[in-house]
Amino acid sequence: MNKKIRNVLKVLGCIILSSSMFLSACRPKKEPSTKKLTRRTTEETTETTEEPTDTTDTSDTAVPTDTSAPSNKKYTGAEAGAKLHELDEEIFKNGKKDIISMVFDIEDPTKLGMDWPDVGIEPWSPSDEQENLKSVEQALATLNDIDFDSLELEDKILYDTLVHDYTLAKEMSGMDYYTSSMNSLTGENMELPIIFATLNFDDQADVERYLKMLADVKPYFESIFEYEKKMAEAGNSRPDNILDTLIESIDAICKDHEGNYMYTTFEDRVNAMDLDDAVKKDLIAKNKEILDTSFYPGYEELKKNMETLRGTAKTSGKICEMQGGKEFYEKYFQLRSGTNMTIDEAKKMLLDDINAKYTDFYSKLLKLNQQQNDELMKHMSQDPSVAITTGSFEKDVEFCKEAIKSDFPDIGEVKYTIYHIPEALSKNLSPAAYMSTPVDDINKNVLMLNDHSDGLGDMLTTVAHEAFPGHLFEAVYHMQHMNNFYQKGGTTAYKEGWSTYSEDYIMNLTTDYDLQVYECFDTYIALLNYQMQAYLDICVHYDGWGKDDVVKFVDQYFPGGGNQLADAFYERIIEIPCYVTPYCFGNMCCSKIINDAMAQYGNQYSKSEIHAAYLDMGPSSFDILEKYMPQYVEKQH
Repeated sequence: MNKKIRNVLKVLGCIILSSSMFLSACRPKKEPSTKKLTRRTTEETTETTEEPTDTTDTSDTAVPTDTSAPSNKKYTGAEAGAKLHELDEEIFKNGKKDIISMVFDIEDPTKLGMDWPDVGIEPWSPSDEQENLKSVEQALATLNDIDFDSLELEDKILYDTLVHDYTLAKEMSGMDYYTSSMNSLTGENMELPIIFATLNFDDQADVERYLKMLADVKPYFESIFEYEKKMAEAGNSRPDNILDTLIESIDAICKDHEGNYMYTTFEDRVNAMDLDDAVKKDLIAKNKEILDTSFYPGYEELKKNMETLRGTAKTSGKICEMQGGKEFYEKYFQLRSGTNMTIDEAKKMLLDDINAKYTDFYSKLLKLNQQQNDELMKHMSQDPSVAITTGSFEKDVEFCKEAIKSDFPDIGEVKYTIYHIPEALSKNLSPAAYMSTPVDDINKNVLMLNDHSDGLGDMLTTVAHEAFPGHLFEAVYHMQHMNNFYQKGGTTAYKEGWSTYSEDYIMNLTTDYDLQVYECFDTYIALLNYQMQAYLDICVHYDGWGKDDVVKFVDQYFPGGGNQLADAFYERIIEIPCYVTPYCFGNMCCSKIINDAMAQYGNQYSKSEIHAAYLDMGPSSFDILEKYMPQYVEKQH
């Protein structure tokens, strides 16, 4: 959550709390009918009140197969599983064409029969889409040749996942130039400096590969600008106010860069290595030369190039105003949400949840007012006296590791490094983040901490999200247990669903804080920052809502707060379509699957076993996970 949005939430909080005293006198006392689970990430929040749906297992494994009938598939019996894993490995290796796509995923490529690529960062090319479509069609053809009934359970879910994802990819083929990899918050322009500053060096070869990537930034940005020009030619370039926000973020990276963290962090890492002093000196000189002649000139050139796009926008930035935009958004929403929902289904679910949360929030708020509990106001004003933390990031990590031992499966002792984000990059970055470990080494985990963020108060829940039992725990568990490469990569909706679920769970494992206040505060944050923003994203990009429509909608729930919320959220929705979608729907779907299993199997299986069952399935579409969950729970005994 950026600073502007946090300030709006604080102001709205004051409005709500002051008006609630009047409401408590006007409204009858009303307890919530069910306990709501609240979620928060380092940037957004969400919760679910989704009604249970029919979870009857309809997978092929639930239907007896006539083994006497011959299969017309090319690969049957043991060959089916072997071919599936051959395809899985092929997909994995084909995605590693440059160093940057490999360096965080693989520690030692030779163990997988691979070599390090010569290219540091492969530039974008207009031909990429056609090549990708060809690969998608070939993969689907191979999958069609595999006899599904011959597969083991863990291979069936991989098969279904590949068919689902590659079918969606084929449907989206040709839907180009609607979104960009560049933005002021999560764009490649923001991520590259962090990637470079946190990359671990084990030997000189690691350093040489780093320098190759660094040198390729300028030509890569040149290729990305070609993509941006094609967006403009298609009539889909950003409106000037959104473009200016992006340009400012690029300028923040390259301005006054001489001697900054890109120089010092490299020097620190090299000086800590067991190398001759002359070699260290040479490497440090090479880094400086590349930064001065390629990396930062690349950013400066990108900034100038983006400035030439001012005045080229033919829309207000809403996807529905672009040719074929509504059809693209329907598919893009499914990709980001990890579901097969239609837009109408998604809007109904969100609106029902918003109304339920609104009622639930005010019910909790009135109860706290009747108790004369003033801690909620302290939370809303970010009073450090009510911060949810054991004292420090490091202490919170250790607390979470210990607290989850009985309710989550064991992953053993794993190593992690804490990296402190440079102040120059802190403005647009979240309080903390996790960078995943390679598939062949579970001890290369990096937890990034933004010491300059003003969202660090509730660090315990942030740690639960990023580390234990959130992202770090989930990534390591999958590296230890998944039998394929594809699902180890995961999807944003799956990963954020699990991590937001983890945040709320950790609060039930500590008695040091007022859970009533936490749940009320998080319901409020979720309502504004996740559910409403996910709903408004659809209304803006699919239905064509303007800022005035957003104000009217918010004012229905928080009279007088619409203008402030619209100012905080509207530009972010335009700049990054479906930004909160994977958090919101990921959490709703993850929580529903796990909570349904707890209700159905809680008397027979432990919480640890049910959590293990969910994780054992691996990342997939939530429709697929819901189908397989009963089998994976029963597999625990």
